Amino acid sequence: MKLIRAIATALLAMTVNLPSPLAIAGPGHDHSETPAQTTGSAPPRFAAASEDLELVGIVNGTLVTLYLDRFKDNSPVNDAEIEIDMAGYKYKAEKHSDGEYEVILKDMLKPSVMAITATIKTSNLVDLLATELDLHSDKNEQTIRFSWKDIAVWIGLSLLALIALGAIGHLRQKTRRT
Repeated sequence: MKLIRAIATALLAMTVNLPSPLAIAGPGHDHSETPAQTTGSAPPRFAAASEDLELVGIVNGTLVTLYLDRFKDNSPVNDAEIEIDMAGYKYKAEKHSDGEYEVILKDMLKPSVMAITATIKTSNLVDLLATELDLHSDKNEQTIRFSWKDIAVWIGLSLLALIALGAIGHLRQKTRRT
C-alpha cells in the first residue's frame, strides 16, 4: 500500500512540475520582435497619404466615415470635395463635421481585397490617393493551434499516466493474491 501511495505521489509531483502546453508562450506573447495581433470587433479601416493630405476611412456596414487632414500639421481639411472609387462604384462624400466626411455604400462590401481611389479637390489643391482595403470573413478566425511540441508533451503525459495506472493495477492484484 505504501508503494502505491509513493507511485501516486511521484506521478502527481511530476505532472505538477512539468510545464503545461497551455502555459508555453506562443507567437506574439513571447516578447520577441513579432508584434502582437489585436483581436476584437474593430471595424475595417484603410488609409492613404500623399505629401499634402492624409485620408483615413472606417467601414461600418454600408457607412464609410472618412477623416481628411493635412499631412504636415494634422489639421482637418474642411473645404474638400471627395470622390471615392470603391468596389466598382463612385461615391461623392458628404461633409459631416470638421475634417469628417461620410459615404453611404449601395451594398455591403464582400470579403475581398479591393482597390480604393480617392480624388480630393480643395480650394488650392487637387490630389489623388490610392490604397487597398482587405476585408476578411470572421469565420474560422478563432482556431486553436498547438505546435508539435505541445502535442508531444500531452502524448508523453498520457503515456506516463497509463503506465502509472497499469503499475497501480498490477500492484493491487499482487497484494490481493498474497
